[in-house]
Amino acid sequence: MSKIARDEGPQFEGGARGAPATAARQLNLAEQRRQLVGRLYARGSANLDRIEAPEYVRAELLPNGRAVRMISDEPPAQDERHHPQAISSYLTSAARLAEIDAGTGTGEIRGMSTDLAKGLQAALVDADQADEEAGRATPAVSANT
Repeated sequence: MSKIARDEGPQFEGGARGAPATAARQLNLAEQRRQLVGRLYARGSANLDRIEAPEYVRAELLPNGRAVRMISDEPPAQDERHHPQAISSYLTSAARLAEIDAGTGTGEIRGMSTDLAKGLQAALVDADQADEEAGRATPAVSANT
């Protein structure tokens, strides 16, 4: 592969031109993540407010297909179970998104092009070393010849 690349002389000059666009895209994604974190916290808060409210309002479907509004002092057991699950999901997602920009945990973002460049560089170094070793290697002499 290194021989083909050397013979063909590929030019990778677009990196410098693309850097500002890449940086702008990263900033845009970071802002979108910040907005999502805020929205997820708001959804979690709204769910918690709903189950802690003095009156719990829900829609219930009657056998004739008509929906009616039901008001009770407490949420039904099923809703009492589902709201905390939703709240936990919102908060977990918000924390994971916040970790990305904080650079902590497993949420750290790496550019795919950076990983690809590192991988290609390692592969080219390995191929060059293999070519050099093959050129210097002496043929094995068999005792039978």
